Amino acid sequence: MKNLLFSLIAISALATGCASDTATTTDTAAETTETAETMPMEDMEGMESSSEGDYEFALVSPEAAVPTGDAEVIFTVADAATGEPLTTENLTVDVYMPEMEGMEKMTTESEVTPGSKPGTYTVKTYLSMAGPWVVHSVVSEGEKEGVGHLMFEAQ
Repeated sequence: MKNLLFSLIAISALATGCASDTATTTDTAAETTETAETMPMEDMEGMESSSEGDYEFALVSPEAAVPTGDAEVIFTVADAATGEPLTTENLTVDVYMPEMEGMEKMTTESEVTPGSKPGTYTVKTYLSMAGPWVVHSVVSEGEKEGVGHLMFEAQ
């Protein structure tokens, strides 16, 4: 019982300390963020990755479920109108597990680096639990903005 209590305190501290505030500049991005971040985990089963706005986001890796622990996610960003890869420094990324019954959503720290190909980005993160995870990405380039929700599974 004591170990369970300490584990819950550690997870709670980690989730609180790792949470980030991602401000978006348009109503569409804000509405998308609120909907995806507050969607219960059981409602996310069967959901697929999605993109909204001026940019397309696509998950490259993992193609299948990944083990919990240290993980790497690779995705691409392209202009939705032209299909041209987007290289930008105006990319924010949050990695989280949607809220479960009785618990708030669980966020985790992530480090984003540009990949070797234009428009490719690598996210290094730590997945503390098995289940569905989301890479929530926002790009804001002048008048253009896009939001991506890339879904994957940890086991």
